[in-house]
Amino acid sequence: MSPIQKFISNVGWTALGKIGVQVVLFLISIFLTRYLGKERLGDYATLLVIPVFVRLLASFGFETLINKKLPELNIKDPSGAEGRYLVGRLLILRFLTVLCFSISIYFLLPYYLNIIHYQRLIEFRWVLILYFMVITVDSILSTLFMTLLRFKTLAKTEILGALLNLGFLIAVIRLDYGIYGVLYAYIFSTGITSLIYLTTGRDQYLGSAKKPEWADMGHLAWVSYGVAFLGFGLMTQSDVLLMNFFNVDRADIGLYYLATGLGIAMPFLLAGVAPMALSLFSETHAKDGIKSLGNLFCQIVGFASYLTVPVYVFCVLNASHVIGFIYGPAFLGGTIALAVYAAFAGIQTALGINFTVSSLYVIHRRDMALRSTAEGSILNIGLNLILIPALGMMGAITATGLSMVYMVLRQLKVISSEMEIASVFPVIGKCFLYCLVASIPALILSWSNIGHLIINLVLYLITLVSLLVFLKPFNDEQRQLVANVYPKLDPWSKWFFRSSGS
Repeated sequence: MSPIQKFISNVGWTALGKIGVQVVLFLISIFLTRYLGKERLGDYATLLVIPVFVRLLASFGFETLINKKLPELNIKDPSGAEGRYLVGRLLILRFLTVLCFSISIYFLLPYYLNIIHYQRLIEFRWVLILYFMVITVDSILSTLFMTLLRFKTLAKTEILGALLNLGFLIAVIRLDYGIYGVLYAYIFSTGITSLIYLTTGRDQYLGSAKKPEWADMGHLAWVSYGVAFLGFGLMTQSDVLLMNFFNVDRADIGLYYLATGLGIAMPFLLAGVAPMALSLFSETHAKDGIKSLGNLFCQIVGFASYLTVPVYVFCVLNASHVIGFIYGPAFLGGTIALAVYAAFAGIQTALGINFTVSSLYVIHRRDMALRSTAEGSILNIGLNLILIPALGMMGAITATGLSMVYMVLRQLKVISSEMEIASVFPVIGKCFLYCLVASIPALILSWSNIGHLIINLVLYLITLVSLLVFLKPFNDEQRQLVANVYPKLDPWSKWFFRSSGS
């Protein structure tokens, strides 16, 4: 099976799992947001900054080492002994770093809360430590399954975890445990999924092991660590930190968290695809060279755009319907924030942000991955310092959006100097055009004040599918790729693929 066929095959399982998880997460988001309200949602967002930031400090590039090196070691040593050595040592190191950083949270948290003027949140110290522990351990375990392309197990486990989280959340809401209950609901569910990963993946760290040649592993880990650490300036958590520093209203911080949370969830069909792509990029470059890597990059980014752009375009043009239907009229103040953030995020995702850093690692331009992330972070923080005092929450949205687009463009410029990727941009442009045209009927309903989320969504999907059937934007080569992986879809695919003679 070719690399692109492996990608399409596993995207099917990824999509199935992520659709299931996303449905449950939307329910969780609705319950959580309506239960907490705008102000307590702002407190909740403020608390989450702490474990997320410390997780970055404790990562040390381990996830990237597994993504990049495990496939190479398994090709070099089919017995898996070298791979087990790598995974086993990284797991031990992860548990040790989690313990050390948990102690740091305990002692340093009061000083941080004094800086942002939120001393009253010190009561959440222990629950934040537990939250940090589970998300940091779960991160490396889920990455292991993504790298091994064991997406059936991954999908089932993630759906189970989301359902457990929903069940625990409903229970704590009924008991009115507040933010404490919300955090513990996530801790318990994530802890259970981590145990499942440890049990089902024990063949990857138990058994005969052989020490591999470390070569450039240390450099790769530190560059990845630097990218993750410096990338904090591009994350929404840094915006929340600075909004707290500038005393932005708690309710506005809650609306910011709502809008960015929805925006981040929109490319859910690609969740987990980036680690998989890194493995495939690494394998393709090692076997077939830079030209094949460029072709694979274009195929994957073009394919991914049709999985994500339609979602972003719909949400940008129907932001008020999305927020009003899901969270209620009380949260309509976040409409503009959602539309603006989703527009920037949609552009960044369509241009391939899920795959550009992976490509830079594979073509040995890791320093550029680090540099572009640093530039984007500095730009975002600088814009935040200017825009947040002037525009409040919308200043943070604008700063982050501009920085996101800058970073992906910077990375694409470097990648294009190493391999041919120009052919992917017309594909992305056409995808945006089709989605915008398909949005016209739904927009007419909204302008006539008779629009509704469900009605607009159904009309949008019908129009988009009809447009794709009429224009047939995909060629025979792409049809064959899909047919080889999913033969049962071949009779249906003819409606969207044009023959070579057309």
